[in-house]
This record gives sequence, structure tokens and C-alpha cells, in this order.
Amino acid sequence: MKAFVVSDEELRSARSAQINDVVRGFLKARGYGVEEAHLDRDTLKCCMGCFGCWVKKPGVCVIGDGMSSVNNSAMTSDAVFYICPIVFGQFSANIKNAVDRWLPNMLPFFETRPDGSTMHPPRYIDYPCQIMIGYGENLTREDARLFTDIIKKHRGGAEVLICGDPAELPEALGRLSLSRIGGHL
Repeated sequence: MKAFVVSDEELRSARSAQINDVVRGFLKARGYGVEEAHLDRDTLKCCMGCFGCWVKKPGVCVIGDGMSSVNNSAMTSDAVFYICPIVFGQFSANIKNAVDRWLPNMLPFFETRPDGSTMHPPRYIDYPCQIMIGYGENLTREDARLFTDIIKKHRGGAEVLICGDPAELPEALGRLSLSRIGGHL
């Protein structure tokens, strides 16, 4: 079993390091091999919208930065954990970039969801489960709700945890299924 832990290096803090340690310890105690990526602006460029990942090299980003490695590590894992500071109710810029750059893992078509929004259908039969762990100082309920809503729009099957006290995180993680998922993300 393999897990991949992604965090925002530019917004690294004592709290993010503590959450990372708790997640890594939880996974190792359950027999997971753990790989990590600490993202910053020098690691990932922004998506150019060139569609090269669909047309020129299906399933592979053509930009040639660290995202190919991030996608490969994510797609070969059973579970991907994003440790994400909540900034104005949303992902941090580097985590949002990583989530957006999952585009090569989807097909270039559109499907309509039951709620009327559109999404790209899956390229592969199954995907790693995705767990988004949001944290921040003095988060409001509105920040937490907005963060959860935005994630569910990006990844309907993702699990969202808002981390107040990192000591409570193992219990919350223990309630999750950490196996690959089929169908839509």
C-alpha cells in the first residue's frame, strides 16, 4: 500500500509540519509506504491551457516541470493527502495549481453532473482516494464550508477534513477508506 502526501512548501508553518507528521505517522502505523511532495512556485508552473495533455501526449502534461512526477506519484498511490492551508475559504495557490494540473488524468470530453455542472470523464478505471486536510488559524464556519464546497466541486469523491487540533486527526483518518476508487473523481 502506498500513500502520497502533498503540502504547500511556501506556506509551511509549525502547524502544517505537525499535521504532516501526524498523517505520516498514521499511515506508517498502518503499513503504508509514504512519499511526499512539498510544492512551491519553483516546482510547478501554471497550466497554460494548451491541451497538450489531451492532444500531443495524452495523459501527460507537456509543460515539463515537476507536475509529471507529482501526477505519477499520485496515480500510483492508493491514497493522496493534500495538506492545505485554507486561504480566504479556498485552497492555497500551490495546492490549487496541483489540483488543476490533474487535467491529464481526465478525458477531453464533458459530461453533465446531476446538479447541472459539467466535468471531464475519467481517463482511467480507478484513481487514488483523495483526502484534503484544510487548516488555518481562527477559521470561521463559513471558511470551512466554502473550502469543503469548492473541493466537492473539483473532486466529488474527495474526503474533506478540517483540522483544528492535530491530535484529533488520527481518529478522523481512521474513519476513512484509504483504498483506490473507481469511476468519477
